[in-house]
Amino acid sequence: MTMLSFKFVDDALNQKLIALLKRERLKHRIDPKGAIHYSADDEEVVENDLICSIRDQVFSTWQIISCPSQWAGRYKQYMVQHGVPFVEELIDGQLCFLVPRRYRPHSWKLDDPSAEKKHRIA
Repeated sequence: MTMLSFKFVDDALNQKLIALLKRERLKHRIDPKGAIHYSADDEEVVENDLICSIRDQVFSTWQIISCPSQWAGRYKQYMVQHGVPFVEELIDGQLCFLVPRRYRPHSWKLDDPSAEKKHRIA
Protein backbone atom coordinates (compact mmCIF):
# COMPACT_ATOMS: atom_id res chain seq x y z
CA MET A 1 0.00 0.00 0.00
CA THR A 2 1.40 3.38 -1.01
CA MET A 3 1.58 5.92 1.78
CA LEU A 4 1.60 9.69 1.34
CA SER A 5 2.52 12.30 3.92
CA PHE A 6 1.56 15.84 4.76
CA LYS A 7 2.25 18.31 7.52
CA PHE A 8 1.35 21.92 8.15
CA VAL A 9 4.51 23.29 9.79
CA ASP A 10 2.24 25.50 11.92
CA ASP A 11 1.25 23.14 14.74
CA ALA A 12 -2.22 24.64 15.25
CA LEU A 13 -3.11 24.04 11.60
CA ASN A 14 -1.65 20.54 11.74
CA GLN A 15 -3.74 19.75 14.82
CA LYS A 16 -6.88 20.90 12.95
CA LEU A 17 -6.03 18.48 10.15
CA ILE A 18 -5.45 15.63 12.60
CA ALA A 19 -8.84 16.35 14.19
CA LEU A 20 -10.51 16.22 10.76
CA LEU A 21 -8.83 12.90 9.96
CA LYS A 22 -10.06 11.46 13.26
CA ARG A 23 -13.57 12.81 12.72
CA GLU A 24 -13.67 11.24 9.24
CA ARG A 25 -12.28 8.01 10.73
CA LEU A 26 -9.58 7.81 8.08
CA LYS A 27 -6.71 5.49 8.83
CA HIS A 28 -3.50 7.43 9.39
CA ARG A 29 -0.44 7.62 11.56
CA ILE A 30 1.58 10.53 12.85
CA ASP A 31 5.35 10.21 12.90
CA PRO A 32 7.55 11.67 15.67
CA LYS A 33 8.06 14.89 13.67
CA GLY A 34 4.29 15.43 13.32
CA ALA A 35 3.92 14.42 9.68
CA ILE A 36 0.65 12.68 8.90
CA HIS A 37 0.92 9.51 6.83
CA TYR A 38 -2.15 8.26 5.00
CA SER A 39 -3.01 5.75 2.31
CA ALA A 40 -2.94 6.72 -1.35
CA ASP A 41 -6.43 5.15 -1.43
CA ASP A 42 -7.62 8.10 0.70
CA GLU A 43 -5.67 10.72 -1.29
CA GLU A 44 -8.69 12.38 -2.87
CA VAL A 45 -10.61 12.95 0.37
CA VAL A 46 -7.53 13.91 2.43
CA GLU A 47 -6.07 16.32 -0.10
CA ASN A 48 -9.16 17.72 -1.84
CA ASP A 49 -11.52 17.87 1.12
CA LEU A 50 -9.62 17.97 4.41
CA ILE A 51 -6.36 19.75 3.59
CA CYS A 52 -8.10 22.18 1.23
CA SER A 53 -10.71 23.05 3.87
CA ILE A 54 -7.91 24.21 6.18
CA ARG A 55 -6.12 26.07 3.38
CA ASP A 56 -9.43 27.84 2.64
CA GLN A 57 -9.53 29.03 6.26
CA VAL A 58 -6.03 30.50 5.96
CA PHE A 59 -6.48 32.26 2.58
CA SER A 60 -9.80 32.60 0.75
CA THR A 61 -8.02 31.97 -2.56
CA TRP A 62 -4.63 30.32 -2.56
CA GLN A 63 -1.94 28.52 -4.48
CA ILE A 64 0.91 26.18 -3.60
CA ILE A 65 4.52 26.99 -4.44
CA SER A 66 6.59 23.86 -4.79
CA CYS A 67 10.21 24.12 -5.77
CA PRO A 68 13.47 22.20 -5.60
CA SER A 69 14.72 22.05 -2.02
CA GLN A 70 17.73 24.23 -2.86
CA TRP A 71 15.36 27.07 -3.89
CA ALA A 72 13.11 26.98 -0.81
CA GLY A 73 15.32 29.35 1.19
CA ARG A 74 15.30 31.92 -1.60
CA TYR A 75 11.52 31.78 -1.91
CA LYS A 76 11.13 32.14 1.85
CA GLN A 77 13.59 35.06 1.97
CA TYR A 78 11.79 36.80 -0.91
CA MET A 79 8.38 36.40 0.74
CA VAL A 80 9.63 37.71 4.09
CA GLN A 81 11.37 40.70 2.47
CA HIS A 82 8.34 41.58 0.33
CA GLY A 83 5.62 40.99 2.93
CA VAL A 84 4.06 38.05 1.13
CA PRO A 85 1.99 36.05 3.63
CA PHE A 86 2.70 32.32 3.53
CA VAL A 87 2.26 29.08 5.40
CA GLU A 88 4.83 26.31 5.20
CA GLU A 89 3.75 22.77 4.35
CA LEU A 90 5.62 19.51 4.00
CA ILE A 91 4.15 17.48 1.16
CA ASP A 92 5.73 14.03 1.03
CA GLY A 93 8.72 15.52 2.85
CA GLN A 94 9.18 18.45 0.44
CA LEU A 95 8.86 21.99 1.79
CA CYS A 96 6.14 23.92 -0.06
CA PHE A 97 4.48 27.26 0.56
CA LEU A 98 0.79 28.15 0.70
CA VAL A 99 0.32 31.75 -0.50
CA PRO A 100 -2.65 33.90 -1.51
CA ARG A 101 -3.56 33.51 -5.18
CA ARG A 102 -3.10 37.24 -5.93
CA TYR A 103 0.70 36.84 -5.86
CA ARG A 104 2.57 35.72 -8.98
CA PRO A 105 5.59 33.65 -7.87
CA HIS A 106 6.65 32.94 -11.48
CA SER A 107 7.42 36.64 -11.91
CA TRP A 108 9.50 37.03 -8.74
CA LYS A 109 13.15 37.89 -9.20
CA LEU A 110 14.82 35.57 -6.72
CA ASP A 111 18.39 36.29 -5.76
CA ASP A 112 20.68 33.53 -7.00
CA PRO A 113 23.71 33.30 -4.70
CA SER A 114 25.65 31.32 -7.30
CA ALA A 115 25.13 34.09 -9.89
CA GLU A 116 26.57 36.64 -7.47
CA LYS A 117 29.70 34.55 -7.07
CA LYS A 118 30.11 34.16 -10.84
CA HIS A 119 29.95 37.90 -11.50
CA ARG A 120 32.15 39.12 -8.66
CA ILE A 121 35.23 41.05 -9.68
CA ALA A 122 38.32 40.14 -7.73
